[in-house]
Amino acid sequence: MVYDVLLLDGEDRIALSALRSLARKNVSTVVAASQKRALSFLSKYCKTKVAQPYPHPKENRSLFLQAVRNTLRKNDFGVVFLATDCALQTISDNRKEITQYARLPLPSCESMNKVLDKSQTLKLAEEIGVPTPKTYFIRNLLELRDVSEKVTYPAVIRPRWSWVWEGDKAHYSRVKYVESTTELIAAYQNLHGKFPFPMIQEYVPGTGRNYSMAALYNNSHQRALCCIKVDRTFPVSGGNSVSRESVAMDQRIRSYTSKLLEALDWHGVAEVEFKLDPRDNVPKLMEINGRFWASMDVAINAGIDFPYLLYRLTMDGDVPYVSSYKVGVKCRWVEGDFHHLQSVFSHKCGVQYPHKMKTFLDFLKVYEKNLHYDIFDSGDIYPFLETLREMGNNWNHLA
Repeated sequence: MVYDVLLLDGEDRIALSALRSLARKNVSTVVAASQKRALSFLSKYCKTKVAQPYPHPKENRSLFLQAVRNTLRKNDFGVVFLATDCALQTISDNRKEITQYARLPLPSCESMNKVLDKSQTLKLAEEIGVPTPKTYFIRNLLELRDVSEKVTYPAVIRPRWSWVWEGDKAHYSRVKYVESTTELIAAYQNLHGKFPFPMIQEYVPGTGRNYSMAALYNNSHQRALCCIKVDRTFPVSGGNSVSRESVAMDQRIRSYTSKLLEALDWHGVAEVEFKLDPRDNVPKLMEINGRFWASMDVAINAGIDFPYLLYRLTMDGDVPYVSSYKVGVKCRWVEGDFHHLQSVFSHKCGVQYPHKMKTFLDFLKVYEKNLHYDIFDSGDIYPFLETLREMGNNWNHLA
């Protein structure tokens, strides 16, 4: 059989967004996932799926690659799309084999590695004049004591990679927040055991000041941009966006994004994340995601259909530049927003958190103009019902 796209990570809500986008444009898509009740499998737009659940790359990288290889050999595909960092690292590292069977809309290995390794991302930003939080790059543990006495608290310990492999099994870590020299040294040494030489950063204060620049590039040439303001995240101190909206283009963020992605000779989609520092009102680079991202539905509903544009760019060689989008389009992830609310009311971390009553009142705003919900689609309801079922199960388990 001949298909347009093999879509990996079908259990992830980001993949569901991509599937709906492609199917609405009549792009034939085969979905692969590690779960029998993957969100994308439940969608009416999933016309073809891989019969057996895939091993997840975080559980067994070799078996995941073998499963991808077998699927590509059995059918003809135009493009392979994916939605998570774990799959991205695996596929990018093995691209020579994958591209024997289908196209991969990715930049060079060198460029991708600079994005996956956050220390390289921040060093590049410093070289080309893109503002970043003050960052200390530890080269050996003897430097740790000296840095711990220089940094201001609370401070941030940021792993260089989100995922690291031990054999075929992956380990994941978020940033750690510390409030003293003693706490920093202990937390750093513990994290260093699995995530070698994480960075130490100053903490940029404030909540609701995160911005993402969604981008599509064709071999360093800009093809689409959408500026997104992140209102709430989970974890609250910095993590997945749970409430966001499209905003007017911030020209400083646009300039910094262009500098970064042109320096990387970027190809494909990317999300470039910034935090507006209240101390000097300057956007500081947080990281770059080299794949589809969690707030992608904002851009799609605002008029920039990134999955379809990426497909057309990959198959046709280029797409016309998209220069405009609708401002004020909001998207909300209900499950994540509920966890955000819980965190605000129970937080123990010393970093800044939103006001509790404001957070509660914001959570109750179930209807607003131009508000959309992640996963929810009245014409494709089963994936949303599955998330409600899982939330109910998790609640019962906690109870």
